[in-house]
Amino acid sequence: MKTLAIAAIILTAFSTLTPAQKLSTGNVLGQINVLEHKTIDITRPLDKPPVLAPFALSTLPDFETVITEPLNTLPATLAITTSAGKNLWLDVEVENGWRAVQGQWLLLADDKNKKSLIQHGAKIITESRYAALGIAMLHFSVPNDLDSKKALVKILSAEAALSLARNHIYQAQSQTSPPVTKDLANENTQKLAGNSPACDLQVKVGIVDSAIDIKHNAFNLADITAKSFLPENLKASVQHGTVIASLLVGKNKQLTPLLPAGEIYSAQVFYQQSDYAQGATLTAIIEGVNWLIEQNVQVINMSLAGPDNQILHQVLTAAIAQGAIVVAAAGNEGPAALPMYPAAYPDIIAVSAIDKNQQPYRWSNRGNYVDYSALGVNVLTAQSSQRMGRESGTSIAAPHVTAAIACLTPTYGKDRKGLLDKLNKLAVDLGPEGQDPIYGIGAILRH
Repeated sequence: MKTLAIAAIILTAFSTLTPAQKLSTGNVLGQINVLEHKTIDITRPLDKPPVLAPFALSTLPDFETVITEPLNTLPATLAITTSAGKNLWLDVEVENGWRAVQGQWLLLADDKNKKSLIQHGAKIITESRYAALGIAMLHFSVPNDLDSKKALVKILSAEAALSLARNHIYQAQSQTSPPVTKDLANENTQKLAGNSPACDLQVKVGIVDSAIDIKHNAFNLADITAKSFLPENLKASVQHGTVIASLLVGKNKQLTPLLPAGEIYSAQVFYQQSDYAQGATLTAIIEGVNWLIEQNVQVINMSLAGPDNQILHQVLTAAIAQGAIVVAAAGNEGPAALPMYPAAYPDIIAVSAIDKNQQPYRWSNRGNYVDYSALGVNVLTAQSSQRMGRESGTSIAAPHVTAAIACLTPTYGKDRKGLLDKLNKLAVDLGPEGQDPIYGIGAILRH
């Protein structure tokens, strides 16, 4: 009976995992003695080969982590509504398991294709000029029979089809642990007492994230400028942005900030999908990035991830052309998962997560696109409603690299090559010599 009970527990834990995580851990019940499992995640587009690695039963998550996993799962169709119950859009599952706003697409604007879309039943939502990025964008909705790339390319010019993209939804890349008790907080205070900030310079950092709970005592002395890119009548999420901002500028008895004299520009794009998940539409992300460039913010942290999207790629390429350096979370889909974006774009700085022992986070994406690694496991942060808690994920690792880059900007300005060459020298090579798929060029460690 005891053996059956243990088997039942393992089966229950395994059944709660997402498809990507099941593939990452291997077939636990059928292959307990097999240490290699060469399987790829077929739920993601096969645009790049995954980096495969050996896995053992020990790579299974802790049970308290496993049992929270279903709480992050979203229904195939999710109505996003105002506080008064008015429908704003439908957040739906689309191709390859990604999420998007149902029936909404984007395209680099031109009159010829705009006319063709209208003739075939499309409705223009907005036609926007993003001056800082030098891009004009057409945002439109289509009837059901046109709600696919295959259908839309038939009515667009070949050039326009190259920039056609869904209004995809990108998600935060961190996982919250139970709140910290007073004893644990005191213990962590002692551990953090020797930590030094990345620098004491007055540098600007932009974050494309959720709203920040500025009433939290960790931000009493913080310099934060914020702007929302959500509909006015949509309640903003404050969970993820609070966590990320606290790593950068949060200070109290438990927290030592990376940038104690830093100035945060917060582009608020995340809405609450559920109690445990936050999403950001591509349109909101574009507006947020454009605003940050308008504010002359050079270093931008994007602790979010999702699908490859041509419009997102063009927007970030335009931002980089203006001198911006964009740092992004590598993703939390597991070692065998395919690349996630924007981290996997060539000019984006992709960050994976490691723990305090410099071991890789079990769910961190791996691949040749990973540039650096940083602490991102069980990290104490500020949370909304005056709470403190521990967070894990590549979202948590990214701000460490963002801060390190921001500290170099006063010296190197927009000399991207010189700045990154210096960052490479600061990185600690933890894996095989040179860049590798787990740690990247090396870890950016906080001492």
